[in-house]
Amino acid sequence: MIGGTNPYPDEFAPFGAAQYGEVPPLGVSQYGGDLQYGGAEAPQYDVGGGQIMMASYYDYSHAGSPTASGELYDPAAFTAAHRTMPFGTQLLVSHGGASVQVTVNDRGPYADGLDIDLSGSAADAIGLTSLGVAPVEVVVL
Repeated sequence: MIGGTNPYPDEFAPFGAAQYGEVPPLGVSQYGGDLQYGGAEAPQYDVGGGQIMMASYYDYSHAGSPTASGELYDPAAFTAAHRTMPFGTQLLVSHGGASVQVTVNDRGPYADGLDIDLSGSAADAIGLTSLGVAPVEVVVL
């Protein structure tokens, strides 16, 4: 983010927004609890149903930064960011014959065309770091 402006949709708070002096939009919780959806119910996800998503990953330079759930980002932990899945949701993420179980603890990604961000170690485990961005299969556990 350059110049402290928020180029993202109003309903999402960017990773690390607090360090730029920005306040999350109304209804967005950066620390604890599930994201509220302007009074609407949270989207529902089918448990056990697979879905193809475009994935990227957090690089290791974000280590120790607060996530939207209030946890500090640990690149060694198997975690993920998703725009709408409740914090604590367990996912099985697969790519190229490898799979990893991750826990949603952050919001994002905010780049167009991306659906999920993985921690560095989760991305390593499925071979995503050499690609940067790739389609993955995501199953809600």
